Amino acid sequence: MDKIYIISFTQKGAELSLKLHKIYPDALLYGKYPFDNIKMLEKDIKSFTADIFYESRAVIFISAVGIAVRAVAPLIVSKNKDAAVIVLDDNGRYVIPVLSGHIGGANEMALKIAEYINAEPVITTATDINNKFAVDVWAEKNNLYIDDITMIKEVSSRLLRNEKIGFVSEYQVSGIMPDGIVADMQQECGIVIADNLEIKPYPYTMQLIPKEYVLGIGARKDAEYNYLKDFIERVLKENNIDKRKILAIASIDIKKDEKAILKLSKYLNVPFVTYSAKQLTDMQGDFTSSNFVKKITGVDNVCERAVKCFNGSEIIVKKLCENGFTLSIGHKLWQGSF
Repeated sequence: MDKIYIISFTQKGAELSLKLHKIYPDALLYGKYPFDNIKMLEKDIKSFTADIFYESRAVIFISAVGIAVRAVAPLIVSKNKDAAVIVLDDNGRYVIPVLSGHIGGANEMALKIAEYINAEPVITTATDINNKFAVDVWAEKNNLYIDDITMIKEVSSRLLRNEKIGFVSEYQVSGIMPDGIVADMQQECGIVIADNLEIKPYPYTMQLIPKEYVLGIGARKDAEYNYLKDFIERVLKENNIDKRKILAIASIDIKKDEKAILKLSKYLNVPFVTYSAKQLTDMQGDFTSSNFVKKITGVDNVCERAVKCFNGSEIIVKKLCENGFTLSIGHKLWQGSF
């Protein structure tokens, strides 16, 4: 889910993809003209895109827009799950976010790319071009789960009609409210940040759930995904944790390609972040030590240390073991800002 692919079809497109590689050094480059870091695009573009789309954070096409649209059209699920799709012409004159402009970050990536290569970004989302508050962008940046994505359109369309949107939060939110957002419950439509989804003070209520929990996971090589999924869901239920409040999964870097954890990351729709043994070892704290784990990984504990490494969360569930997996859960109180 964190991979970025850059696909080109011409010699000039290949050269441009190498420029983009300087912005995104971890990106995977494929093209019809392979050289340097560019691998040969051996499959037809529809088949190749189908193979990579669901594991991608973004797919950048250096091509005609039509090529990109035809490639991704059968793969589109929803705006909160789809990879960002961006198109550049091979002269590098225009950068066009095509899909997941807000939640997926395509607009932000397009602006970054355009600035770097001195191109013109072609942004078409109404809230952006009319300088209105984009609630989906704000929610994404503040680690908030959008309970009903259809409410994005409701809030945005009302702001574009210059209507006021109410705002209520059980959590601390700092900064100055943007134009159109007001802290009251008198509006027809409003935004609520709360854990209790029964709190609906507006006829049209957009509910945002703070993501506050980190799952630290260790795994035996090729352990079964179903065991992991059942393990996680049971422990979450036992600790009264809504899976929509999961912020990320963390582990050691030697597990970055572990299929079960990658599948769980996709299922929960959260990033999977890994750290080196040294980074984990350098973390200070009281951890459940294992000589066996240290012999295999180079660090005495993976799951608890990974939680701490991610954002310094308080460990609320110490190391648990089951069916080849270890699990720890960390919590950090959510705070947002405008």
